[in-house]
Amino acid sequence: MLRKTLNASRLQEEVSRRLHKLQEAIDDGVKFVVPRPQFQPADRTGCNWTMKHFGNASGFESGIASVLAKVQAEYNLATDEEEAPEWTGDPFGGSKRAGDANPFGEAAGAAKAGNPFGDPRPAKQGDPFGGESTDAAPKRPGNPFGDE
Repeated sequence: MLRKTLNASRLQEEVSRRLHKLQEAIDDGVKFVVPRPQFQPADRTGCNWTMKHFGNASGFESGIASVLAKVQAEYNLATDEEEAPEWTGDPFGGSKRAGDANPFGEAAGAAKAGNPFGDPRPAKQGDPFGGESTDAAPKRPGNPFGDE
């Protein structure tokens, strides 16, 4: 029999779905903790994965073993070559390096003078944001109480 191929997450979900449909699990209200399938060389039946160490499995070993045997007869674990496409270097399909792109859309090196984060020059004395200020800083008023 030709087996269908699933990745590890889908295989884990399928085993979990079938285990939680067991009548004895429904009657007791138990929730099993299903481990991720582990790759192994194909055995005599052709199955290339196994699962060990189920959580909350005490008393349900025979039900788990029967579900696991049925799923192993139907599915094989996808290997890395089967489930992942060839790596292009950029998950979004581009060919640029991450440092070449400017997330704000401006050309590199064209920082605005009013941008406090993009202008390499220090801010002027009177303007904390580095904008072009032609006015001199206003002089502080004298002491209103005349105690100079």
